[in-house]
Amino acid sequence: MKKILVLILLFALTFQFGNAQEIKLPLGKIVDSIPTTDTTASSFSLYLPKNFNEQEKWPVIFVFDHEGRGRATTQLFRTVAEEQAYIIASSNLNLKEDSLKNNINKVGPIINQVDGMLAIDREQVYVAGLSEGGQLATALPFLYNNISGVLAVENAWINTEYLNANNKFMFSAVACDSNNSMFILEEIEDYLDSENFPTEMNFYTCEENVEWPDADVIRNAVAGFTLNAMKEGKRAKDLELVKELFEAEVEYAEVLRRTRNYYQAFEKLKQIEDKYDDFDLDIDLRDQIRNIRRNKAFKQQRREYRNVVASEKAKQEEYLYYMETDVVTSNFENIGWWAAQVEELQKNEEKFSGPKQKMAKRLQGFLDNLSKNYYDSYVNSQATSRTKVFVSILRTIFDKKDPEAYLNIIKIAGHDGDHETALLYLEDLLKTGFDDMEVLYDIEGILDLKLSEAYNEKIREYLGEAKYYKAKG
Repeated sequence: MKKILVLILLFALTFQFGNAQEIKLPLGKIVDSIPTTDTTASSFSLYLPKNFNEQEKWPVIFVFDHEGRGRATTQLFRTVAEEQAYIIASSNLNLKEDSLKNNINKVGPIINQVDGMLAIDREQVYVAGLSEGGQLATALPFLYNNISGVLAVENAWINTEYLNANNKFMFSAVACDSNNSMFILEEIEDYLDSENFPTEMNFYTCEENVEWPDADVIRNAVAGFTLNAMKEGKRAKDLELVKELFEAEVEYAEVLRRTRNYYQAFEKLKQIEDKYDDFDLDIDLRDQIRNIRRNKAFKQQRREYRNVVASEKAKQEEYLYYMETDVVTSNFENIGWWAAQVEELQKNEEKFSGPKQKMAKRLQGFLDNLSKNYYDSYVNSQATSRTKVFVSILRTIFDKKDPEAYLNIIKIAGHDGDHETALLYLEDLLKTGFDDMEVLYDIEGILDLKLSEAYNEKIREYLGEAKYYKAKG
């Protein structure tokens, strides 16, 4: 009878919270929407590996998806949990709806609750996040000294002034090679590496929307945490597991080679050599590396990559200089030049393939982020209305569908009596498909414009009705 009870404990654990609600945690299955016991009304998904034993302390990965898709991200990390022995706890908080500061406060109860529910190895606590989740994950080591590793996908945040040199967490960055965020992650990775933090950088190919990489990329990135824990004595050395992880990464490099991504395969193999060098494995990748280096296509890809890197850096410096100059002088005459730059980059994205195409996409993202930074800095400052209109117009060039900049132009121009400019950008906004009529009539300080016939006719033209259509200007 005693043996039967032990087996039941191995396959399901039951926890009772303060509200007398019981939650069963089956092993090897995702448990979704576990409520936190605080007042934030948040929840998380949890996955315990099939061989989970509550009598032992377990490593844990807290996952933060920017859209709060807890179950989906838990599923993505499921293979990692089984293969490398991790508890996975994924938040259901939509991080896009709030600031980084507020999100940090919201995830604290999740971390504390999981720590109270399960036997967590506090020397092996890891955090991972996508986009805003990546920023959140990299901010958490500033509050929690026991975080051993951060997996940041597509974005990260760091404050070098408060970096704790005594908490050398591993920073593992994963970047889409066609998004401008790649440079943010590379810059942070380079800085932390210079400060002797263990670091790793991986890349993947993504579509238009920001999304997680596939499970193989996640597994390779988390392998860095597992290996680093073994090196630091936080986890027992498991050479059989190390060999499996090594072979999986070599196979990933082989897939890159077979798909003719020779330069990426070469870089991956060199990374693998360094990553597994400290373990007692019979590692010899010299033949694979040598064969790739002899390939003419590899030499061409390497040359093209290096040329793109040099060209892209030059373009970024050019854009930085000209945008700073134009914003300071409110140079409206240069608006057409900026629009032409976007048009040229879009044409290059369609015209080219490979590194040149990815460069065109990254530069569009670079300009988008740069203009957003200027917009955020000036629009609510003591700057002149002329400057505020200028940075708002720049935003409409680089992000045509974001209504905030259009509404800001309508507000400032309308307030200053420049109804022509206000109506022009009202129509541009409506052309994007914007259809919130209440917002258009809630703009403060432009009552005479909102009551005008021209304003109401333009709204009626696109939305089919207007609030004050019969009013005369």
